[in-house]
Amino acid sequence: MQDEGDIMRSEIKINNTEKDGLINNIIETEWFFFDNVNNTGGRAWCQDDEWTFYVNRYSQFNPFSVETLESYKGDLDLALSEGRNVITEKYAYMMEFTDFEYYQKHLKDNIPKVSAEKQQLVNLIADILVEEEKKFEVEYPLFSSKGRKIEGDSEYATFRVYAVGELKTYSTKTLVLYFADLAKAAKENRNISKEIHEMTARFYGYKNIEDAENKIK
Repeated sequence: MQDEGDIMRSEIKINNTEKDGLINNIIETEWFFFDNVNNTGGRAWCQDDEWTFYVNRYSQFNPFSVETLESYKGDLDLALSEGRNVITEKYAYMMEFTDFEYYQKHLKDNIPKVSAEKQQLVNLIADILVEEEKKFEVEYPLFSSKGRKIEGDSEYATFRVYAVGELKTYSTKTLVLYFADLAKAAKENRNISKEIHEMTARFYGYKNIEDAENKIK
């Protein structure tokens, strides 16, 4: 159960549509998980920065369909009922790529196993997200330069590593729905990466992504 200390301030939330209410419910649950992640080096500063957390997560979820959001909310509710922390699990999955030896020794056997079917969906979706991010980087290089490296060797976790880690915490049902969202966006010639970054730019006071790119110059 969440106590008052775990509840995100209402004034930072967007509440314009019914979908926003669902997104806020998801972010609220994720904030509870994030706030309760136990880092090996102690509490991270970002665990006290709820506005940035909200901006990043709202931007991430805004392009999702209601069906995908409802399925993911079900995933979070199940994790809560089982006493699991999906944010802790995400970071554990990421460590397969950032610290393989530690992952093998301390984490692999303590997080949910990923089935072959689920792994295939994770890889497929991550590939799409990486390609969309690369297209965005070409079109908006200055804005993109403020974010993390997309893939490859890096001292820090790359965009791909974050994507794979998070996707592994989704249920197979949610992954199937998310893939359908991406397929629909592709059919409509929409770039999900651009939509996510556009929303982030607006949170930071820019009119749109073009405004952000020009002002960064």
